Amino acid sequence: MSIAFTPEWIDEQTKLCLEDEEFQTGIAKFQRKVLVVIHPSPERGVTDEKVFGWDFPSMAVVEHDGDDWVTDYILEGDLRGLVQGQRGHRRPRPRPHERADPGAQGSVSYVARFLPAIQRYMALARTHTTGYEGTFSQGDTPAPSQASAAATS
Repeated sequence: MSIAFTPEWIDEQTKLCLEDEEFQTGIAKFQRKVLVVIHPSPERGVTDEKVFGWDFPSMAVVEHDGDDWVTDYILEGDLRGLVQGQRGHRRPRPRPHERADPGAQGSVSYVARFLPAIQRYMALARTHTTGYEGTFSQGDTPAPSQASAAATS
């Protein structure tokens, strides 16, 4: 059990995904690298950007070549959005990052074929997440309108 998106959490998520037959069966043909970039939310006490990713289905860590990450998809956002998705408050929607590399993978329709496996990934994450960095805590994520109001006050 650990705080979401910490190195300990990433290690546990990797282990659970590798050991979970339902996830492995569902993601087996995905064969893509996904990078997760979580932007700071200083108004909620999250000051550092977090960057991590996996090569599915092997769950090998996504590598970088100098400053460039070797990845097919980038899931990018603030912690609030990722927390809502992980908790199941919002259905995960594949949104590949626009890339300048014309040879990059990145079809939303391709990712959508693996939605049951993505949902299983989220379910596994919920089994070992004890909380979130900053003022995000279990059951504490504000609705978007509350977050916007808090940011402007």
